[in-house]
Amino acid sequence: MKEWSVTKFLSRVALGREPSPIRAISNYLLSLPPEKEVLSLAAGNPAPSTFPISSISVRLTSGHSFEVDGAAMSEALQYNRTLGQTSLTDFWTQFINQEIRPCPGTDRSTIVTTGAEFGSYLALNALLDPGDSVLVSQPAYPPVTVKSKALGVSVVSVAEDPLVGGMCPAQLEHCLSSWPSDKPKPKLVVVCPTGSNPSGANIPEKHRRQIYEIVCSHDLLLMEDDPYFFINYGPSLPSFLELDTEGRVIRLDSLSKVLCPGLRVGFLTAPSPLIPYIERHYSIAIINTSNVSQAIAAAYFAEVGLDGLKSHSQHISQFYRHQRDIIVSALDKHMSDLGSWIVPEAGMFVWVKLHTVKDSFKLATVAMDNGVAFVPGSAFSTDHAESPYIRLAFSQIPEERIEEAVVRLATVVRAAA
Repeated sequence: MKEWSVTKFLSRVALGREPSPIRAISNYLLSLPPEKEVLSLAAGNPAPSTFPISSISVRLTSGHSFEVDGAAMSEALQYNRTLGQTSLTDFWTQFINQEIRPCPGTDRSTIVTTGAEFGSYLALNALLDPGDSVLVSQPAYPPVTVKSKALGVSVVSVAEDPLVGGMCPAQLEHCLSSWPSDKPKPKLVVVCPTGSNPSGANIPEKHRRQIYEIVCSHDLLLMEDDPYFFINYGPSLPSFLELDTEGRVIRLDSLSKVLCPGLRVGFLTAPSPLIPYIERHYSIAIINTSNVSQAIAAAYFAEVGLDGLKSHSQHISQFYRHQRDIIVSALDKHMSDLGSWIVPEAGMFVWVKLHTVKDSFKLATVAMDNGVAFVPGSAFSTDHAESPYIRLAFSQIPEERIEEAVVRLATVVRAAA
C-alpha cells in the first residue's frame, strides 16, 4: 500500500498531529548501532547510576529461571524507543512471519503496545473522525464500541452467521451496498477471527476470504483483533494478514492470554506507512510501553524460543479446552431445557441463549445475589438492547466448581421463568 492511499484513511487528528522533536531525536539515537559513539547532550534521561535496581530474576512454573541484568536491565530501566525494544519486536516479527505468515509484497511494521486494548484505541484514533462509521460484529466486544463512541464515531453492527458464527459476509455486503448515499461510507471493519468474544466462534476460512474481498471491493481497512489466537481448539485457519494482498489489514496481538495480562504487552502490525502516525500519538501519550515488561517478555522469549512459545500455547489451549468441556457438559446436564448454545471453537466463553428470559440484564443482579455471575447479552449490543443471551466465562473458575456454578445459574433461571 502506498503512503498516499494510507493517508486518505487517516483522521484529521492523526494528520494534524506533529511529531515530538525531542522524541524524534531520542528515537534516532536509539536506532543507531551500538558501535556508533555519540556523546549525547540532547536526551534528558536520568543517570543510570542513580537507579536502585540492578537486576530482575524470574522463576518460571517449569522450574527454570532467567535473569534480566546488565545491558538488558539498563535498557529496561530507561526511556526507550516508542516502537518497542528491538529484541522484542525482532522476536515478534519472527513469530508473525513463521506463524501468521503474512502475504508477501506489502511492507509492514510492528509497534509494541500497552496491551491489545490500547493498540485498538491507537488504531481507531488514527483512522476515525467524529461522524465516521465503523463496522463491528453483532454481538460485539464492548470496548471497541465504547472507544468508538467516545470519538464521536457511529458503530454499525453486522450480524454474525447464525450457523457458524463470526461476521456474516452476506450481511456485510448488504450493509455496504445499501449504505445511504448522503452518508460517508465506513473506513474500517473490525473482526475477532478466533474465538469471537462473546460467541466463541472462529470465522471459517471461506468467510474470511469473502470478508476480505468485500473490504477490498469497497475500499476499506480491516482491523483483525486476535487475542485468542493461542486458545484455538480447532484447525489452524489463515489470518486476515495472510490474505492481505493489498495492505489493508491492521493486526492486533496480545500476550495477556498466552503469558499474563499484568505485563500489559501487545503488538500492532500494520502497513508501514501507517505506523508513524500511530507512533506520534503513542510518543506524546505514554512515550513507550513499560520497558520492564518488555524486558521480561523479551528475556522469556530468548529463554524458550519460538518452539517454547508454541509448546506453552498448546499447553494453555489444552487447559482451556478441558475447562470448556466441563462447562458444556454441565450445561447439557442442567440447562438443556432452559437455553441453547454452540460449543465454542476457541477462547474462554460460552454464549448461551436463554429460552425463558427476554432480558438477561434484569437477571444479572439476582444471579449475583444467589452466588453466581455472568455478563448479560445487552453488554455486547451496540445499542444495549434487551437480550436473552448471557456470556459465561470458564477460564478462571476452578474445574471442580464449574458444575456447581451452572446448577446455581439453572436455579436462578428457573425461578425467573
